[in-house]
Amino acid sequence: MKILHFLLVTLFFFTTQIAHSDEYPSRPIKIIQPLGIGTPADLFSRAIAQNLSEKFGQAVIVENKVGANGLIGMDACAKAPPDGYTICVPSFSQVSLNPVVYPNIPYEPLKDLAPVIFVGFITSSISVNANLPVNSIKELVDLAKAKPDSINWSSWGVGSFSHLYMSWLESATGAKFKHIPYKTIDQALTATLAGETQVFMNTPGLVLPHVKSGKLKTLAIAGPKRSPLLDAPTLKEQGYNADFLSWIGVTVPTGTPKEIIQKLNVEMNKAIADQKFVEKVLTPVSVEAVGGTPEEFGAFMKSDREVATKLAKIAKINAN
Repeated sequence: MKILHFLLVTLFFFTTQIAHSDEYPSRPIKIIQPLGIGTPADLFSRAIAQNLSEKFGQAVIVENKVGANGLIGMDACAKAPPDGYTICVPSFSQVSLNPVVYPNIPYEPLKDLAPVIFVGFITSSISVNANLPVNSIKELVDLAKAKPDSINWSSWGVGSFSHLYMSWLESATGAKFKHIPYKTIDQALTATLAGETQVFMNTPGLVLPHVKSGKLKTLAIAGPKRSPLLDAPTLKEQGYNADFLSWIGVTVPTGTPKEIIQKLNVEMNKAIADQKFVEKVLTPVSVEAVGGTPEEFGAFMKSDREVATKLAKIAKINAN
C-alpha cells in the first residue's frame, strides 16, 4: 500500500507539473528590470516583453525597480514566487559584481536565481575628447605613463564598468589615469564632451553622434568583434586581451518549474536568432547575441563571478 501511495503521489506531481506548464501563461507576466529606462537591458526587456506577449497571448509588463546598483530590483526578483510570472533581466553588475563588493547582499544570484538564457554581450567603446592628442589605445597608454594622473577618466561611479576597465588597463600596462566618478552616464559623457575629463567608455550607439560631430574620437571597441556603428579596431586587435565584457541575461526565481524555464528559453532563443529582432533591438544598443541553454548560462554565471572577483581586487573595490 505504501508503494502504491508513493506511485500515486508521484504521478499526481508530474501530471500537475505538465498541466501547469501546458497552461502557462494563463495570466499577465511581469519582467523586473533593475536598471534605468533606456539602458541596453531595459530596451531588450521591453522588446522581449512585446515578443512574448504576442507569442503567449498574455500581457507582459516591464517594471523598472532601480536603485543601489540594481540591488533593489534583484532582491525583488529573488523573492518573487517561483511560478514563471516574474522574469528578471539582469546584467554583469547585478549578478557577478554586486555579491563581491557589497556586504550582506539580500540575494545570492547563484542560489536564488535560475538561469533562463544568456542574451548577449554588450559591446563598449573607449572614446576620448577630440582635443586629446592620441589616436590609439597605445598612444593613450603611453601618454598616461608619461604624465601620470594627468588624464581624467570619467565613469558613472566606483565599480561601474568604465571604472573596472580603467583599473584593468592600468594594471595591464602600468599607465596611471585619474578616475572621476559621476552619478550618471549622462554626466560622465557631458564632462568628456566639455573637456573636464578626457576618456569616456560606453556603447558605440551612445557616442556615435558625438563622434560624427567631431567632439569625440573612438580609440577601441571592447567586444568580441568590431562594431558596425563605429570604425575602430577592437582592444584585442591592438594587443590588449581583456577577458571580460558586460552582458545581459534572463533569470527567474529559483524553484520555477523546469518546463516553464524551457518554454521561455525556446521563445527567447527564437527572438534573438531572428535577424529582424537583432537589427531592430540588439544592434542599436550594441548587444552581440549569444543565446543557448539555461545550463550554459548557469555555467557562465559561475565563471563570470570569478572574473568579477579578480576585477574588484584590481580596482581595489571592497564595500565590506
